[in-house]
Order: sequence, then C-alpha cells, then structure tokens
Amino acid sequence: MEKATRKKLAKIAREAAQIPFHGRIEGEESNLEPIVRFFPKWTLREADGLWCAAFVYYCCREAGFEIPVRPDECRTCHLAGCIAWEEFAEGDPRTAYHKGSEGFVPEAGDIVLYDRVFENREHDHIGIVIENREDTILAAEGNLNNRSGIIERPKDAHIRGYIRIPDGYGYRRMIMDYQTENLILHFVTENDLSEVARTWPGDHHPLSDAEAREAIASMRGNYGRNEKGCIRHLCLAVCGKDHPEKIMGWCGLDGTKNHAEPEIFILLDEAYRNRGYGTQCVKELLRIAAEDYALAGVHGGCAKENAASARAMEKGGMTRYGTEDNGDPLFRFRANKESCREEKTRG
Repeated sequence: MEKATRKKLAKIAREAAQIPFHGRIEGEESNLEPIVRFFPKWTLREADGLWCAAFVYYCCREAGFEIPVRPDECRTCHLAGCIAWEEFAEGDPRTAYHKGSEGFVPEAGDIVLYDRVFENREHDHIGIVIENREDTILAAEGNLNNRSGIIERPKDAHIRGYIRIPDGYGYRRMIMDYQTENLILHFVTENDLSEVARTWPGDHHPLSDAEAREAIASMRGNYGRNEKGCIRHLCLAVCGKDHPEKIMGWCGLDGTKNHAEPEIFILLDEAYRNRGYGTQCVKELLRIAAEDYALAGVHGGCAKENAASARAMEKGGMTRYGTEDNGDPLFRFRANKESCREEKTRG
C-alpha cells in the first residue's frame, strides 16, 4: 500500500472539496454517505450541517492515514467533532500540535482548527491546508453552508491551531512510557505544561506557558519523526514511580550529528543525582536504541571532572574508547555485541 503523506492528503482534500460534498440543500438529497459511513451511529440527517470534522476524517482515511474513529486520546467525542481532533493531537506524541497562527509556518496537508468562524464559540470549524500564502491559507473544508469547498482564510485569531500528522502515520494505542526499576521515562504532553515550565533545560529558569507549549510541541514533533534506524531527537521526562507527576530531569538521544548513532544525554536535577538514577536511564536508553529503533549504536561523553556521569555510562553498558583534546572521556555503545567486544579489546 502506498505510504500516506500530507502531500497526498492535500491533493485528496482539494479534489473532495470540489466534488462538492453537500448535505440536504435546495431540494438536493445529501451525498454525504461516503463520509458518514465511517460513523455507524450517525445518520445522514444527524450529520446535516455538522460535518466539517467528518470531512477531514474522510480525507485522512482516503489518503491512507490509519486513524480510528475515536482514538483513546479523545475524551469528549469521536473525530466527527472538532474538539476531538485537538484532544487527539495533544494526546498522541507522534503528531505535532501548534497552537495559534503566529510562529508556525503551515504546509499543505496540515489540519487547521478554527474558533468563532460561524458561531461565537471555540472549536467551531476545521479544514485541511492545501496552500500556504503570505498572510492567508487556502483550505479545503466541509460544511461551508452545508457544502464542501475551497476557501482562502487570513492567518488571524480565528485560527486556533494546526495539526501536523507525520507521513506514514498509523495509529497505535496509547504510547506507553518506558519504565526502569525506580523511574518512568515519560513522553510529555500538554498535561505536563506546568512541570515542563518548571524544569525545562537551558539556563534552567522557569518558562512561561507559551515557551513551555513550544518546548512540548517541539518534543512531540520529534517523537513523530523518529523511526527505525533514525533518531532525530528523543527527549523524555524522568519521573519517579513514587511521584510520577513530578519531573526530576530529562534524558534522551540526540541525533543531530548522526541519526543512526545518536548521542546520549541525561540531565537530572541536583537533588536526584548520585542515587543510581543516571545508570538506570543509560541502561533503558541503550535498550530503546537497540530494540525499539534498531540503531547501530550510541555515543556519549562528559566533562573529565564529572566522575558520576562517567560511572553511570560505564555501569549502564557503554565502553570508554578515547578522550577529547581537553581530556573529556568519550563513550560508545554498539548494538552489535560482537562490535562491542572488539571495542573493549581496542580500549
């Protein structure tokens, strides 16, 4: 089966909008059956005048995206409701959800959510971007006066946000956090907003809600881009099993320099250092690299003064193989065990 892509979604949405689909209008019988059939408890009469989100779902399915009618992330309703698309996007870390119309460049195949387009309420409309312009977007939409069509809309406050589904996406039941003996390595969502704002790395000052949302959106976007043999960036919140709501630090794999052999990083708050947590993170990240992503290996390093980090990498399964020019130690993990033994012999 051909891979589902956003480019294909935009093409299908444009074609579907121009059919056009319509409800019961001007004496014409509804032709929404191909759309409504995905929602077996919904009749043509019930869908009439309320089918903009169902149109988006229909286009996604026609493009080959495998998404259930009501993903686990949807708390309010199935995907015939606009609010359900936001819940789905916020809850599945492989999708990217960008709130608002500023600071994000939409692309063809992005899903756009609106507020107060037809009524003075949030989540009142949805469409699919088919072209990005300087100050506007061109969108394919259902239920424009009970018809589908293509419309140009300004990038203004009516745009609630954009959903970007990664190419090749196929729904999996809730992504499960990783666990070690004492820790949970957690895929962050919007529910972690306050903790991300409190703990996010950098100069480690508290972030604003907007900055924290941007950080979460970036992490969620990377979750969707990582795939077998290729890590762009995997960042996980480190939480204790005895207090899973509290972030103790961060860990992950950074593939900026090498997607197939990323660099490991662990950033624990000072209160949680020297307790063996770093070693647990290293062990689990190496397992994730080898088993979940089939990577060739993982690199690591630390300051020569940081004996605790060096010890965690060695105890976690990495081999010291050299030093930087300044004397900082370098570590490596080879997913192939034979290569690992050769590395130890050379060291």
